Amino acid sequence: MRQITRAIQTTYPSVCRLQDAAYDYARQGWRVLPLHGLITNASGILACTCAQIACAKAGQHPLGAMDIQRATSDLATLQTWWRQDEDANIGIVTGDGLLVIEIDSLRGGSLTQFKQLYAIPETAWTRIPDGRWQLYFIYNRALSLHSTRNKLGPGIVTYGEGSYAVAPPSRLPHGTAHWQDDSSPAHLPAVLLPFMLDSKIIGPAWLQTEQQPSTAADELAQLLARRPLLWSPDDYEKRS
Repeated sequence: MRQITRAIQTTYPSVCRLQDAAYDYARQGWRVLPLHGLITNASGILACTCAQIACAKAGQHPLGAMDIQRATSDLATLQTWWRQDEDANIGIVTGDGLLVIEIDSLRGGSLTQFKQLYAIPETAWTRIPDGRWQLYFIYNRALSLHSTRNKLGPGIVTYGEGSYAVAPPSRLPHGTAHWQDDSSPAHLPAVLLPFMLDSKIIGPAWLQTEQQPSTAADELAQLLARRPLLWSPDDYEKRS
């Protein structure tokens, strides 16, 4: 079970090995998987270690036969992986109580507008030099939040169940990903839940009864729409 009890370690020394950061994430209970890294090819250009010409996800896709199911927080396993490839980038698996929201300025996303529109609290977030920001949130593990694209606005992607986020200090074509905020991930604002709720709420593992589809997302959206105003024009006139 993931436990988040302290702020993320954000200040890595300039010579920090990627595996050291991977260990730190694992100690916080996050599941980690190695991603392809970058190397300088014969032409002096940074290229993905997958050896694909003009890789569209350079330094951002799972290494070799690795997949999300193999991700782990076991330090011994991580040590083995990064001994085999010390330049492997880092992926943090999302879902199971952790959600990452990415705002891509090159695709129309605006961090300022997003934070204002949804009243986003201060939280842990990273900056990727190609114009992306990634905000980390925690939520109730009983919920199943899926990944979305452009549901929260143009250029906004959410990483939920079955996905992962590229974590600092991963080296990417436009530079190195960095933490910009050293606070712990904030709780996901409730107003965002209807956009990402699955068709059912996951019950405890020991529950033997058959899971039935739930209308939780619709019910929550209706509840938010019916919530009372904090004040009304009549109240204001009475106080004047």
